[in-house]
Amino acid sequence: MNPTNNSIFQKAWVVSNLEQAITDWSAAFNIGPFYVAEYTPEVFSSITYRGQPGKLHMKTAIAHSGDLQIELVEPIGSYPCAFFDVIEQGKTGFHHVCYWSDDIDADINHYKQQGFEIANLGQVVGDGPRFAYVDAFDKLGCMIELLERKESTEKVFASWREASKSWTADQDLIIKL
Repeated sequence: MNPTNNSIFQKAWVVSNLEQAITDWSAAFNIGPFYVAEYTPEVFSSITYRGQPGKLHMKTAIAHSGDLQIELVEPIGSYPCAFFDVIEQGKTGFHHVCYWSDDIDADINHYKQQGFEIANLGQVVGDGPRFAYVDAFDKLGCMIELLERKESTEKVFASWREASKSWTADQDLIIKL
């Protein structure tokens, strides 16, 4: 069995200061705008951490460099989660690659059969997408995020990618959602 999709569209870094990271990434790579959101625990209808009830609380910033989506994640608080499994709290580092999942249960099973553990599993409230952080750190040096393919999410990401093509440094760098 193979993953239902293997096109990586996102690379993500955990950062200790989101606003500073946005400024640094934009200056270094001339990318923007960054779409910034805070995901409080109430945004998720369910979260597990390694099979037990868990939580996630984070601020994220997403921008594009061509077709590649760059995600910066600042975890809020201190608790067991996929972010702190890889990056020590208060530090910055590469965390995961992400690809769309056309059948998240099959993809989770694919990775479990290879001996990988699911660090976090969750769903955004309402009809939001399910997602999983697969702990591939020992073998690959990073987590793998599976993001359930949803047309509405794809459309939002596509609009952000298009906006990045004409963005210039004299325009707004941060767009708060």
